[in-house]
Amino acid sequence: FIRNERSMPLRTAMYEFKQDSFLTGSVKGSGKLGSKQEYEVPYKSKILKGDDLLVQIDKWVHLGVIEVSCGHALNEMARSEGWLDLTQMYFVMLGASSAMGPFEFLMQHGANVIAVDIDRPHIWKKLISIAKASPGTLTFPLKSKAGGTDVDSLAESAGCNLLTQTPEIRNWLSGVHKGKDLVIGSYAYLDGALFVKLSMAMDAIAKDLIASRKNVALAYLCTPTDCHIGTASASVIAKKTYRRSPLWQSILSVLVSAVPGKGLKRNTFRKVTDEDGNNFHIVDAIVPEQGPNYILAKRLQHWRAIVSREEKNCIVSSNIAPSTKTLSVVHNIQFKMAYGGMPSFKPMEVFDQETSSAVMAGLLVYDLKCSASASYPSTELGNPLCLFSENSFHGGAWRCGYKFSSIGTSSVLVYLVSNVLVSLYLFAYNMFQFFGWSYVAWLTLQHVNENKDAGADLLQQVPWDKVGVPLRFFQDLAMMEVVHSMLGMTSSHWFTVIIQLLSRVILVEGIVYYPKAQENMFVYGILFAWGLTEMVRYSFYALKITGHEIRLLTWLRYSLFLVLYPLGVLSELMIITDLVNIISSVVAPKIALGVYYSVYVPFFPMLFGHMLAQRKKVLSRNSKNKSV
Repeated sequence: FIRNERSMPLRTAMYEFKQDSFLTGSVKGSGKLGSKQEYEVPYKSKILKGDDLLVQIDKWVHLGVIEVSCGHALNEMARSEGWLDLTQMYFVMLGASSAMGPFEFLMQHGANVIAVDIDRPHIWKKLISIAKASPGTLTFPLKSKAGGTDVDSLAESAGCNLLTQTPEIRNWLSGVHKGKDLVIGSYAYLDGALFVKLSMAMDAIAKDLIASRKNVALAYLCTPTDCHIGTASASVIAKKTYRRSPLWQSILSVLVSAVPGKGLKRNTFRKVTDEDGNNFHIVDAIVPEQGPNYILAKRLQHWRAIVSREEKNCIVSSNIAPSTKTLSVVHNIQFKMAYGGMPSFKPMEVFDQETSSAVMAGLLVYDLKCSASASYPSTELGNPLCLFSENSFHGGAWRCGYKFSSIGTSSVLVYLVSNVLVSLYLFAYNMFQFFGWSYVAWLTLQHVNENKDAGADLLQQVPWDKVGVPLRFFQDLAMMEVVHSMLGMTSSHWFTVIIQLLSRVILVEGIVYYPKAQENMFVYGILFAWGLTEMVRYSFYALKITGHEIRLLTWLRYSLFLVLYPLGVLSELMIITDLVNIISSVVAPKIALGVYYSVYVPFFPMLFGHMLAQRKKVLSRNSKNKSV
């Protein structure tokens, strides 16, 4: 610790500087706490609560994304409404603006939050604004008397520095809300060696507050990229997952092994037996690339958690959080790509910040409210390190077939293939089809203009001779979309795609093999319906892949089918009827056309209804976005 050009041990500074402190600022929120407090978790653009949340929790447990104990804790949170009234609880947040911290959750449920964070006005504007709109109360240190009670004035004077003002923060916290039980959460983070220093500062504050105040509880967030005592079931499932891993992962493992230290490694648990004969299964998910400072800082937090629980009789909540797409992480392109590819290694799941924050806040409340939780000193643990095993929301890291530390490079490659190369391919495919169908449309218009100028009867001059070859080529090429669906390159179900495409392919091939059908005037119907539909559809998909949208094109994509789909079906049926009459003596083709009738026609109402539902969903969403 350095002050006034004097260097000293941190413990000396904490002993010596006991006088100075901060002024205290306070904001009482104007929000009202609802009579019914229900646990909610944002997940994939939805707000899960009640039965929907319980179903999702069961899915996470079944898939191996979370441990059974975590599922139990979250189930209890979803069912226990009384637990979410936090108006009588006091939470110290060291690093209140932390992306993974529970600040917003606590304020929404009426908690009293004592916030400690760096003196940056933009940070405090956000914290104070959230507090003012909530039913909670915010208490915070002031460097000097604020010029007013408005957000800007308070934010200018608020804040402190955990690294340089550690003793003063301790002094201030020792006197704030005297007589109240505190929950001290250590959430602040900095890169590199600064994280070790920051952890030491938070540790010194927590240590002294435990000594000077009664009934102090501690809260931490554990990382999945660490060495933990896992569970026996996780060890067994990891072995099964490895044995059942798809062939492409084995091939990828061989390829990346060419780069030293980058190969996929099997996720094996180390079995350890203590002197009493108890077995423990150790999972090593440490990522060396994070460096020694990160793991040292986390180890310091583990040590304080164990000592405080075992020797000081403190409640300690220290749960494993999953890999999360925080802003700081996704700004790093390498991490963004790795996180993008990780879900390909089942059961890995990388969560959005809002989901992780809500889940970890829920587990914190569970640890504080449930006396049977591992956080309570009265709960017997097989080993002190089991504190970090309970309620583990590891995101699949424990049950993945490969070590978490070894899938980074492979995940980047998977991301590049699935999100870059596949996207480029699909963009090229859709643009090729767009230009192909545009060419078919141009040939049709050219035929119409030529015959119109010659005064010919268009109904007697069907353009099959001009458009037949390109039409057949691009329609048959569309069968690649079944392959796209089967490979997971697109979200549509392969069976639905086959039903939609096979009918066209059968029809085109029938027209090709029986020239008399080429004279049917309803060929104009399929050219008009198919051509316009496909030009809009493929251009829409191509733009969607690039992340762009043209509202008019979106409207056309989800509106033209109202006219073109019935027209196309009617034209197809009339041509099919003609074909049946032409080949009445040939059994095999007639059977094929019979299959067309018996399969496609009954499916028409279902497909049309599905498209109506999609239209309503997409256009209503666009309407809402436009109004916003």
